[in-house]
Amino acid sequence: MFQKFNRILDKVLVGVDVGSLWMARAGGLLILLTVCLVTAEIFSRQVFGRSGFHATELTGYVMAISSSWAFAYTLMRKAHIRIDALYLKMPLTVRGVLDLIAILSLALFCVLVVGAAFEVTKLSYTGGATANTPLGTPVWIPQLLWLIGLTWFSIAVLVVSLRVLFGLLSGNIQDVQRVAGSPTLDDQVAEERKETA
Repeated sequence: MFQKFNRILDKVLVGVDVGSLWMARAGGLLILLTVCLVTAEIFSRQVFGRSGFHATELTGYVMAISSSWAFAYTLMRKAHIRIDALYLKMPLTVRGVLDLIAILSLALFCVLVVGAAFEVTKLSYTGGATANTPLGTPVWIPQLLWLIGLTWFSIAVLVVSLRVLFGLLSGNIQDVQRVAGSPTLDDQVAEERKETA
């Protein structure tokens, strides 16, 4: 029974992985556009003595948005920082349980952060809040884009959590390691070789 759920969740994970990659790329594109904006502002200040680009405000929004859009991609690549000095010395079963605890802790974090971000965005929208800047940006717009990234990250965490749970219940610890385990040095070298090939 768990094997069937595992196969379904593996297919869902592929979709989440692809979506996460595209969100990270979109965030990277936003950062690239910000670089262009800052360059234009510097050029405008040098040539005209002033600028109307408002790069400082916009780069702040872009950094928050692009960061949240990259969280799920980082999760799918197992690139979030983990302290694994003792973890790698433990038996695979213990590692699997620790992986489940780690991903469930991340899920709890997501519930709290997404709930708070939703409330902030809703209050900004209903209250008509605008930035105290010359642009007067309705702050719900960047907050909504930030919330979208956090929500996608939460979906990714949920799917990974379910996959780890069902992997443990089915006794397939290798699958748990593949999905959520902290990569060993050999795993990292193999991944680098695969990406450069």
